[in-house]
Amino acid sequence: MSKIVAFSAGKRNGNTETYIKIALEEAKKMGCEVELIRLHECNLQPCKACPAMPCIAKGPAGCIIKDDAAWLFEKFLECDGYLLGAPVWALSPPGVVSDFRDRLFGPKMDVAGWELNGGAPEWVKGRSQYRPGAFISVGGALTENWTALGLATLYTTTFSTQINVIDHLNIHAVADPGEALTREDYVLRAKYLGQNLAYAVKHPEIDWTKRFMGQTPEEEACPGCHNSLLIAKPGRDYVECAICGRRGNISLVDGKIKYDWPEDNGDRLTVLGKFTHMREIAYHHEQYEKIKDTVKEKYEYYKKLDFSVRPPKKEAK
Repeated sequence: MSKIVAFSAGKRNGNTETYIKIALEEAKKMGCEVELIRLHECNLQPCKACPAMPCIAKGPAGCIIKDDAAWLFEKFLECDGYLLGAPVWALSPPGVVSDFRDRLFGPKMDVAGWELNGGAPEWVKGRSQYRPGAFISVGGALTENWTALGLATLYTTTFSTQINVIDHLNIHAVADPGEALTREDYVLRAKYLGQNLAYAVKHPEIDWTKRFMGQTPEEEACPGCHNSLLIAKPGRDYVECAICGRRGNISLVDGKIKYDWPEDNGDRLTVLGKFTHMREIAYHHEQYEKIKDTVKEKYEYYKKLDFSVRPPKKEAK
């Protein structure tokens, strides 16, 4: 049986969880096994950015931090479909989403790197696959731009593992407990999202890399990730998508903004886009190796310069 695992960064029985349950109920009706994991109930500490990075060689079980990250990682690898939901706090989701991303994904789960190096590491145990995924972002503000970084942050959990997002739901003006159920439009969209994710999971023969099944109230600018968070700088005649990195030409037609999005293999939602990124990193490293001795003395100086203040040790109980 196909399995969908939902990870929630919201409160127990909060609005985010309500919409997740609505989606999971529909997926279960379609024959999928479903699970819900509350991230706030997990012991999940921030990444320590170890210089040796043992998690790359040994997987999350090799991490120096012993918490629930390895268990969460196993839950992810067991799933055929990925659903992540989170409330919006200060324009973006709570910090547990970033901890979840940094501890589970990143370089150790980079499928592009695996492909370039002959395949997934042994600790993956053959569970490497391009999973379909979906997001639910829930904000309480009446103005939608207060949720601007909600979906964008959720997307950052998908890059390394090639999770193909087939639907997402950006909600605003839903704040008080139980208010989720007063919005029939969002309830219906959550049902559709669950159905769409279940269909994608049950049909792995379809290439979901560039397919999107979601519906948005109005057309979004980027045809790749279906968001409108764009980077625009004076003097340019193009914009870049802040999420997927696609470049689009911009113009005014009858006083309205018009975008033209050429096919772009630099799109980081594709494996080819990830290849481009890895080559950039490799090139930069090669260039730095040629000049790093020129800053060696200065680097040693700043390594020894210490303004740090350390927190007091907790008194023994």
